[in-house]
Amino acid sequence: MSGLMRLAVFAVLLVAVFGGAALVGNATNPSRSAADAPRNSALEPADGGHADPGDAHTDEPRSAAGDEHGDETGGEASNAPLPGLQVADHGYRLVVARSTFARPADDQRFSFRIVDARGDTVRDFAVAHDEKMHFIVVRRDTAGFQHLHPTMEADGTWTSRVDFGEAGTYRLFADFNREGEQRTLGVDVHVGGTHRPQELPSPTRIVRSDRGLEVTLESDRATAGREAGVGFEVRNQDGEMINDDLQPYLGAKGHLVTLRAGDLAYLHTHPEGDELAFATTYPSAGAYRMFVQFRYENQVHTASFTYAVRH
Repeated sequence: MSGLMRLAVFAVLLVAVFGGAALVGNATNPSRSAADAPRNSALEPADGGHADPGDAHTDEPRSAAGDEHGDETGGEASNAPLPGLQVADHGYRLVVARSTFARPADDQRFSFRIVDARGDTVRDFAVAHDEKMHFIVVRRDTAGFQHLHPTMEADGTWTSRVDFGEAGTYRLFADFNREGEQRTLGVDVHVGGTHRPQELPSPTRIVRSDRGLEVTLESDRATAGREAGVGFEVRNQDGEMINDDLQPYLGAKGHLVTLRAGDLAYLHTHPEGDELAFATTYPSAGAYRMFVQFRYENQVHTASFTYAVRH
């Protein structure tokens, strides 16, 4: 083979080698555009690349129960904090002396303070419904409701005797008025021992108070987010209605605390006028536990109802 012929063959071989390398490089180049790459219909959306927003992480707030579809009672989610769900709110914080007790005690001394944003103990509270502090205690299964009025010491510490007679986790609410605003802070306290939680009682219109009086619930149809009225008729052992004979309690005809089943969101209502009737707006659908209190013959009675709120 002549020298010229050998150069020609060598040139053809070079073209073949570099051309093949270019083809391999194009097939493996990670910088290729998405438009040039082949689609995999099993991994990409069929609309040309716009993913479902529900699959992406967002920073939008969720409900208190942690479910973006609604709270644990089955109602509508709300971004607004509800009273009693937080230990700190609007610059105030509830500080308890003890959050755990080794065993039940039906006459336990319990102390707490309200501190401000700087950590200073608050001492100046306004009187609201005859008291500077309404202290509500209830077990997490809504058993053992107590409405107490603790005494404030000189250093701002509030102290009360509390019935922790059964084991379990209790929710404690400090309900107070300061600078013209009503505030409610909540905290859990744990009592050791064997805990036997109770099922939420079924809704019923007629119950007995803790002192034996018959109490009947009359109510509007309650819808989440709308104000609904509830009224109570009280009868003595002879079946006679005694609403007109009820004595003032906390400066009114009565007192109503309503707790949402599940998270125990707190609603506190007093009647307007001389009727044992209340107007309340329920934040979501689901079950609520009502505790209505009134005074008769110098004794405070408490009647408990389970109440259903619809969408």
